[in-house]
Amino acid sequence: MNRRSFLSTLAGGIVLAGSGSCTDSIVSADSLIANIDKYVNRRVKTEGFIAHICGVDGKKMKLMSDSGEVIVILARDNINFDTSLYEKRIRVSGLVKEERLDKKYIDEQEKEKAILCHVDQRPCKDIQWVQAKVEAGVADSLSQKGIEKLRQKMAQQGRDYVSIVSIVCEQYEVIG
Repeated sequence: MNRRSFLSTLAGGIVLAGSGSCTDSIVSADSLIANIDKYVNRRVKTEGFIAHICGVDGKKMKLMSDSGEVIVILARDNINFDTSLYEKRIRVSGLVKEERLDKKYIDEQEKEKAILCHVDQRPCKDIQWVQAKVEAGVADSLSQKGIEKLRQKMAQQGRDYVSIVSIVCEQYEVIG
């Protein structure tokens, strides 16, 4: 690669890297959720209360906003969330993502009788926990409750999907 090509490539990389820069101010978790279109694929800082940490692999947490809305905090490859973060208030920085769960997805999960993770609304990965619920005879009712919650949320928001807001965690700190 000649010097001119290298500089051109380098300049392009700098522009791309700068487009996802983190805002210096903290965005409230509620504002982030309400204005998700403004923040998707941008780096932000936000704060909230950790209500759950995935016990399967420690790779996701449920961050609750001040009004009780949920943001999924996803761990990068080099991070595992420690259970000591449970019930702590944290400040998290990272890249915002949104996944939209539509009626088709919800119908498929209902047909499969999937027990949905209360963090990201995907089928629960904790095979032992799910099996225990099947053996206890409560799996179908848990599945139906999860499906009903998604349908209620879709109706309340007047949309044909449920938005799952997540942040790919680059760093975090306990603040309370």
